[in-house]
Amino acid sequence: MGLASYRRSVSETKRAAILKAARENFLKGGYSRAAMAEIARDADVSTATLYKHFSSKDALFTAIVQDAYTGTEGSLYTDITGLSARDVLRNIGHTYIRQQFDGQMNALLRVVIAEVPSAPQLARDAYENGVLARYDQLRQVLEALVNRGDLKPHNLHDGARHLGGMVKEFVVWPALFTRDFQKPDDIDTKIDACIDAYLKIYGAESAVARPREKEIGT
Repeated sequence: MGLASYRRSVSETKRAAILKAARENFLKGGYSRAAMAEIARDADVSTATLYKHFSSKDALFTAIVQDAYTGTEGSLYTDITGLSARDVLRNIGHTYIRQQFDGQMNALLRVVIAEVPSAPQLARDAYENGVLARYDQLRQVLEALVNRGDLKPHNLHDGARHLGGMVKEFVVWPALFTRDFQKPDDIDTKIDACIDAYLKIYGAESAVARPREKEIGT
């Protein structure tokens, strides 16, 4: 490894440590109570190094939200090759569930909402870089399914929100108002019901019909 590669690796490692420590601090005490010096200490970096990566607490929080929404595990975009429209949408649904629960997105959203009165720009940035960016990822997948003939041509901007809105009723809204809300045991069934409703409206005939279960003995 050359010197430049080594330095880049060290920088990326420190940035990841900062994001992890910051996320834990923000979730523990909220945005207002989190202190940059404490985050630097928990990340085992100097305050100067912290500010080298993130110029302000606002910039750091925005990076956390954006990373949660668009990181490797967070991206909703998927390769549709060889998959039915139903399977594509089901994979997206499972990714969404991982974001909201395993990725602690529901908890982050509570932090964002709490800052709307005192820091509206922070909340707006989180909405634009997180919520809207994720809808755009979903729109891109829906566009690919339309182009392939699996979905009828429709307003993809609204269609993404119709599908996302149905899912949110089960995994976002209850979690925002219940601190210890857990993922429903029948979440797969609920996600499938949302997909069924979406495909009934927007799906081409081949995408709407569920595959028949194989009969016993065949």
